[in-house]
Amino acid sequence: MAQKPEIQFDKLYQKLYNPELWLLAYQQIAPKPGNMTEGMDGKTIDGAGMQLIMDMIGDLKASRYVPKPVRRVYIPKASGKLRPLGIPCFQDKLLQMVVKLILEAIYEPTFSEASHGFRPQRSCHTALETVKRMIGVRWWIEGDIKGFFDHLEHRTLLSILSQRITDKRFLHLIEQFLRAGYVEDWHYHKTYSGAPQGGNLSPLLSNIYLNELDQIMATKVAEFNKGEARKVTREYATICKQLVRAKKVARQTGDWTVYKALKKRQLKTTAKDPQDPNYRRMYFVRYADDWLVGINGSKADATEMKAWLTTYLRDELKLELSAEKTLITHASNKVRFLGYDIVRWKGTRIRRTRTKIGMRTRRATEYQLALLLPHDKSVSFAKKYGEPQKWRGTHRKLLLSLSELEILMIYNAEIRGFLGYYALADNLKLVAPSLLWLTTSSFLRTLANKRRSSLKKVAQSLKRGPNQYVVTLSEEGKPIKEYELVSSTRQLMKEKVTRRDPDLLPNTHPYASRTELGKRLLAHTCEWCGTSRGQMEVHHVRKLGNLKGKEAWERQMIERRRKTMILCVECHDELHAGKLSEKKRSRKTGELATRKRVRLVRGGAQ
Repeated sequence: MAQKPEIQFDKLYQKLYNPELWLLAYQQIAPKPGNMTEGMDGKTIDGAGMQLIMDMIGDLKASRYVPKPVRRVYIPKASGKLRPLGIPCFQDKLLQMVVKLILEAIYEPTFSEASHGFRPQRSCHTALETVKRMIGVRWWIEGDIKGFFDHLEHRTLLSILSQRITDKRFLHLIEQFLRAGYVEDWHYHKTYSGAPQGGNLSPLLSNIYLNELDQIMATKVAEFNKGEARKVTREYATICKQLVRAKKVARQTGDWTVYKALKKRQLKTTAKDPQDPNYRRMYFVRYADDWLVGINGSKADATEMKAWLTTYLRDELKLELSAEKTLITHASNKVRFLGYDIVRWKGTRIRRTRTKIGMRTRRATEYQLALLLPHDKSVSFAKKYGEPQKWRGTHRKLLLSLSELEILMIYNAEIRGFLGYYALADNLKLVAPSLLWLTTSSFLRTLANKRRSSLKKVAQSLKRGPNQYVVTLSEEGKPIKEYELVSSTRQLMKEKVTRRDPDLLPNTHPYASRTELGKRLLAHTCEWCGTSRGQMEVHHVRKLGNLKGKEAWERQMIERRRKTMILCVECHDELHAGKLSEKKRSRKTGELATRKRVRLVRGGAQ
């Protein structure tokens, strides 16, 4: 039903009374480390539980709930400027996630295929794959909305929402979030426009807002597109006729010299007229507030479209295009989109394909696109590990206090993060070896500095094969597991981007139990002392790696590989006071932990 844009929804505010919806929202945000960041009230996700959820539902029923202002901080942008970030209180963050789940069910089925930002099963990679399929583009319009998140107009957004949502209380709650204000340097500031970056609701609201642009662009694309195919050039048509005659003669005489010469000439001749006035195409793709329009037509068409977009965004959506970043660029020049350089292939490419009547040799179009890893991005990444001019790695002082395994894990995470994002780049195999040489030499020099040894001795101790370096985890002198440094292009797997796996990065969340945390909360049992009486709270840690295993409760969380533990109020208070006694530990919990330790020891021995 939500797929029909004309359908309207009422009584959505009552959906906020459903505890199961809150548990689903809680499970989605619980694994994120950002929930351990304090909001204006100084609280984090730690200590949350069913009692908190029921109290918030009670406040909503009585119309007592008022969102608190966000705490404003600034993070650096790639351009060197600072990006304002709003950190909401955890209670607001949880309620925003509940509202987001409701809005997603309504709007997600109606969103455009051209939209890729902040959506399920979509990412930067799916947007870039769409760009690569824009064959024949002659002109680009690079779009960037000036300060979109800061200038999103509240009235326009609420007007868009009211077209499908008729529940006034639900709309009022969203308006309260938008106008909650922010606190910076202990001074409160009102918000008359914009949506705070950092909240769970802002990305979805931005997509609902810009969906108006997506829909009108779909209409403009349909109006702009013209013709089924380009007109065949006269020269190419003449050669094709000559080839047919030459082939008949060659079969009779056995002399294929003329035919082969004509075939070579055909493969060097442009088949379709690139300036055909009866054929044109336009493409549109958007990721958040960054968008790209590709035009297979004239520059006048591109100029007219840019002027129309400027007027539409200003008059209808009250937004302004950035004059510095909104450019018209010819396809022969590079275009930067989502950190990639988009260029047109130079020269010609000959393809041989198998058909029902045999092999067929064809000349590919000249207007195919390539995605490239920009030089400035690779140099910026390389500077962290050494000197890009000399391609010589240097040791990193900040990592010397860590263990060798922790150092290797940090290097692997950074390398996989950067090269994983640029896995779609056509020049990755040309650039990656130099970057991996630099990161590998930096890693070896860091360990050499830590061991106070030479680079050669460290490399010999870690080497297991050609360009293969391994750190071994040992216990009581016995090796348990080996961890390999990402140091070769053979370890970089370039896979096809799909809607199921849009990021080309390991993702284990689909295989984990989504209801496990919810079931533990509903069980209403302390996972330390075993009591079922009183209120239960959830103890959270930012990372399991931060736990040292000195305390019994830390060892239990490490053994179960969980960043959460359901505790009664008494046990939770004792934990934070450093007085949580192992004597209180229930016999059942202790037996389970002992069995797990025995299995781990036996597995390691085998």
